[in-house]
Amino acid sequence: MRFTLLLTSFLGIAVALELSRSESRERRTRQRSARPRLMTGVEMRTLEFRSSVGTPTEKRSKGALTKVPGQQRRTGALESRDFYQCTNPELRPSVEDCNAIVSEVLLTDNEVIIAANSCLVYSFGTCQGFFCSLCDTLDTSTQFIGTQLDNVVALCVENGQAGSIVGEDPPQWDSGFTYAGEGLPAFDVC
Repeated sequence: MRFTLLLTSFLGIAVALELSRSESRERRTRQRSARPRLMTGVEMRTLEFRSSVGTPTEKRSKGALTKVPGQQRRTGALESRDFYQCTNPELRPSVEDCNAIVSEVLLTDNEVIIAANSCLVYSFGTCQGFFCSLCDTLDTSTQFIGTQLDNVVALCVENGQAGSIVGEDPPQWDSGFTYAGEGLPAFDVC
């Protein structure tokens, strides 16, 4: 009997302490939520992989392109006649987000046909990847696209830049990364 009374007393004290703690937590939460939130100029992007079809929106001169150096090639898919351009926009894609796109594209392992002057667009977080057919309808694979995107990561994104690789020989294409939501470049190689 004494044991039961003692156990009941301890349980009553424990419940009372827990209730007072939860009321205190609730009061602190209400106080925090009453404060105005600081808004920043950076838009938060969802970390969801999305793909879509788009068209190039920014015409660029091929005079701004640089030949891909042999030692910079991450994979054998780049050829000596491929060119690249890295840019320094105000908003830059993160390396981690761009690498997530490369991984997703390589995992799909599909054959694709891209109409002339059309792009496949991939988005994840701050990064927007693209692969565009510049002059003619292009028959390719997601393995080729993923490899080109991976090379842009090595040439530009890892250095804190956005950028593109351009295949100047027929069928002409460009592939690269911009900050999510930015325009897609097209080079005058046709």
